[in-house]
Amino acid sequence: MSQRERALERGDLEAVWAAARERVRVRVGDRNYAAWIAPLSCTRASDTVTLVAPDRTTRDWVARHFLTAIEEALAAALGRSCPVQLGVAAPPPVLPIPTEPPNAEQTFDSFVVGESNAGAYEAARALGNATLGSSLFLHGPTGVGKTHLLHAVFHALHGSGTIVACLPAAQLVSALVAAYGRHGHEAFWRDLAPLGALLLDDVHSLAGQEELQERLMEGLVAWVEGGRTLVLTSDRAPRDMPDLAARVRERFEGGEVACIELPEPALRLAILQRKARAQGIEFEPRLVARLAVRLAGDVRRLEGALTRLAAHARLSGRPLDEALAEEVLPELRVAPPLSVDRIVEATAGAFGCSARLLRGRCRRAELVLPRQVAMYLARKLLARPFAELAAQFTRDHTTVLHAWRTIRTRLETDRALATTVAQIEERLLSVL
Repeated sequence: MSQRERALERGDLEAVWAAARERVRVRVGDRNYAAWIAPLSCTRASDTVTLVAPDRTTRDWVARHFLTAIEEALAAALGRSCPVQLGVAAPPPVLPIPTEPPNAEQTFDSFVVGESNAGAYEAARALGNATLGSSLFLHGPTGVGKTHLLHAVFHALHGSGTIVACLPAAQLVSALVAAYGRHGHEAFWRDLAPLGALLLDDVHSLAGQEELQERLMEGLVAWVEGGRTLVLTSDRAPRDMPDLAARVRERFEGGEVACIELPEPALRLAILQRKARAQGIEFEPRLVARLAVRLAGDVRRLEGALTRLAAHARLSGRPLDEALAEEVLPELRVAPPLSVDRIVEATAGAFGCSARLLRGRCRRAELVLPRQVAMYLARKLLARPFAELAAQFTRDHTTVLHAWRTIRTRLETDRALATTVAQIEERLLSVL
């Protein structure tokens, strides 16, 4: 028995079908391939290979025009002839939530992996290749790739024949509420029974909706315990979401939880290079390196800078060089001297809050940590007396001293916070 035959018997049929598809593409051309071959899925192999078309029209056209080419391509990929059967996919079940594929470009292959996201990438990839019944909680700041990985899991599971739904958590809640008025809570979850996996984005958006959370999480836990896959994304870890229903918080704290942190300079460089190649943009190596250092923060900031640079170069007819970049991107200009104002602005930007509120008397809970970080960095980078810094924050010197000690101690054990603080420092201290 040949190695290719053994691969087929092992169930590695997708690799064989991928090789055969490329042979067919060369033979029939890109247009015919996209219209008639790409929609086919390879579902079973024994003595024959079964290809499933999305509808009868596709099946009949393939049978009349491309079946011989497919059989010959499969024979070449397998090393032996193999009869091909053509079938039609069963109509998808009617569900109370949408199951349309998300962004087709956000796959595992297009995800740029670095130190800050490698653990989350591996966890998501393992879940995408696993049998159903697994769960994953992805968390991290805005714009670091959580939704990209969520979509990649969708494509991996969908490609294996699993019925998957991927949507914002708030949209699922809306569907659940609407179902109450029609036929009730239990019927809603029964209607979701055909789903093999449910992928919910931005569960932190449910904060403050305790009653809705409780109903949603009660149904989710029972649904997952039926052997299905659940993936949640959030900008906070489960332990930092006290208003998230306790049963699900406990489930994920004891299960698979993965964090994506802000990208490090090496990852930012790799992301810029990948996206520039995809858009056909040519950068001077020195300019790309400067962008990777100065554009600290999330991936969306990198994408936005790249888009602005490309647009200005195209509209002005100028080369995309450092002179143009310095005109377009304030981040590349000579930075003013370090000050409390700059430290507060950088810290507020990293935490997504208001610099004015950080300096003010507002005592909202979400401002406590960024305010303490700003005080810590002001003391570390400016080395001014606590009393002088306290006046800048309209506090007394004991408050700044407490912030200094608190953050310094927490940085020893909180890796996510340490990464964020390092990113802020890097942005403040980076030079041309």
